[in-house]
Amino acid sequence: MKRVIRSKLFLWMTGVFVILIAAFCVLSFMLVNSVSATFETGSLEEKYALPGTYEVDTLEIKDEQGEKLYRIYSPKSTAVFHPLIAWGNGTGALPDNYDQLLRHLASWGFVVIDTYSQTTGTGKEIMAAIQYMLNENEATVSPFYHRVQKDRVGAAGHSQGSTGVINAHTNFENGNLIKTVVSIALPELKYCDPEDVYDTSALKVPFFVIGGTRDFIISPSDSNKLALDNTNPDLPVLMAMAKGAAHTAIEQDGGQHRGYLTAWMRYQLMNDSEARMAFVGENAEIEMNNHWKDVISANLQ
Repeated sequence: MKRVIRSKLFLWMTGVFVILIAAFCVLSFMLVNSVSATFETGSLEEKYALPGTYEVDTLEIKDEQGEKLYRIYSPKSTAVFHPLIAWGNGTGALPDNYDQLLRHLASWGFVVIDTYSQTTGTGKEIMAAIQYMLNENEATVSPFYHRVQKDRVGAAGHSQGSTGVINAHTNFENGNLIKTVVSIALPELKYCDPEDVYDTSALKVPFFVIGGTRDFIISPSDSNKLALDNTNPDLPVLMAMAKGAAHTAIEQDGGQHRGYLTAWMRYQLMNDSEARMAFVGENAEIEMNNHWKDVISANLQ
């Protein structure tokens, strides 16, 4: 009789263990794998998710020891000023993780600089990248001499980098160079290292929080909403969660996030009136887009 009981107990425990392993595997898969991006034909989201009109050059910047510092993406153009976007990598990520996305942004007329730092949460590396580009803009021997609109600088980042772009704007003396901040997969504060903790109440520029419904542990909708709620009540803000997007959805080509990230930067840094329509007014496209949920906006003009 005891052998029968032990046998049943063993089988029960084995079954529970298998179920737990299966549940863990399913959860892990959901957290790191997004559904395929889908854009409605003829939508503004689709327009800005498609490549822009510029061909793109890339340039690697190294220090005196040959260590890579930055990768710069720029539109092929002559005698044209372009807004600047500084990118903040997620933990352990490098420019290769976002290469297609950053090329895409450059094709829409932005100079984009990404640091090779894999720890960007304090904002220090992001501000250094911005300052590097502005110095290059004044150097007659630089390929970027008088090519950057120094009064039109945006900062966007992923995960740890999403905290870094907030901190770059709020915690540094020259943070006011940044005119808009976009945080993608913004970690809930309890997941931030002490030096990376962000304070959205200190933001003074338009703020866009982009998340995904599969990123419900690190960057859930509730914590994104709290980040928005903590901002100054007069600040232009927007939050949106892409359905089926996981924590790493922004990597590679940007996934479902690509279109509205591009449109936001065009709206904020280029005064693109068509891009503005995606976000502003009662008929703002993002509000009615079935691929997005938990859309909250305030003070957008």
